[in-house]
Amino acid sequence: MRPNFSIMISQHSLKIAILTLIAALAGFSSAEAQRHGTNPIVTTGSPAGLVKKIDPEYPIGFVTHGAKGRGRFPLTINSRNGQVDEVKVVQSTGYQDLNKLAVKALLQWQFQPGTHSPVEVPVEFDIQGGNRILH
Repeated sequence: MRPNFSIMISQHSLKIAILTLIAALAGFSSAEAQRHGTNPIVTTGSPAGLVKKIDPEYPIGFVTHGAKGRGRFPLTINSRNGQVDEVKVVQSTGYQDLNKLAVKALLQWQFQPGTHSPVEVPVEFDIQGGNRILH
């Protein structure tokens, strides 16, 4: 009889792992974009009770093709431990992949225990300077 081994992964960890893979497939780091004369900027809100903030990635593939936009994302926060349990998209950035990158980062945020939810967070992907690089 063969032993039955299983790996227990929390739903939260699985979401982060999947979104990390999507981000890796999307392109290179924003530092590469700076070599092309562009300055990719990601800005997010900083709601009350926030103790750990991870900024969304902005891969070179999106920057060089001019993909930018602003979205709004309500977070459901676990009041016991301050972790983000769920992120929804109420206003899209205009790009599904940028929405996914925002969700990936927001799922890693940490709030003070007892923080009331939902907390709505604006996320903006913007590009300053440089010219678009056409392929």
